[in-house]
Amino acid sequence: MDLKYRIDHFSLLVKDLARSIKFYQDVFGFEIIEETNNAKIRWLKIGGTDTVHLSEGDTSTTSLRKDTHFALRVRDFEAFLADMENRSIAYYDWPGNINRVGERFDGYRQVYIQDPDGYWIEVNNHGLR
Repeated sequence: MDLKYRIDHFSLLVKDLARSIKFYQDVFGFEIIEETNNAKIRWLKIGGTDTVHLSEGDTSTTSLRKDTHFALRVRDFEAFLADMENRSIAYYDWPGNINRVGERFDGYRQVYIQDPDGYWIEVNNHGLR
């Protein structure tokens, strides 16, 4: 059997749904794609068929470490960095140096930012050089 997998969506448990929606819309341009009958759940379109599922709830037992993150590719890495600086959104390299760009073992550039709940998001130019 030849199974080919693609990510359908990933889900994040957030403390304040409206705050998280605003962050992902403002910072990354994600769009709400589906309203549900549940006021504590929203789906956001990342690009293509990729989506994120945000659910509002108790995040008190959620462990937030940089090595548990999701990553986004961006076409214009320099424009992304300039946008983060213009918005006063801190970004970090892997060791945690503020407003420093890291370089992966394969030469791609990367930074990490945190959403309002503290989830780590890697932004890189992987595959786009």
